[in-house]
Amino acid sequence: MKTNTIETADLGVASALSCLGFPILSLDRHNPRRVAFRFDASSAIEDAMKTYWDGSLRLPPAALFTHQKILKQRLYSEHD
Repeated sequence: MKTNTIETADLGVASALSCLGFPILSLDRHNPRRVAFRFDASSAIEDAMKTYWDGSLRLPPAALFTHQKILKQRLYSEHD
């Protein structure tokens, strides 16, 4: 059964996607050394990830850092 989700363990990518308004579905904590963020798969999120990796994505720095801080809080909380 194929799921329609995208996962990333990269905090920068997850922060950028969150900042763009893509909701995080869940955190996969199966690997104690690496947490994966799960998002709904779509062409829009794939395009956003491409622009992140090619360096053309532009976001307000304060908003990006706010989302990164929120994700770090989720990472270090006991429950998701």
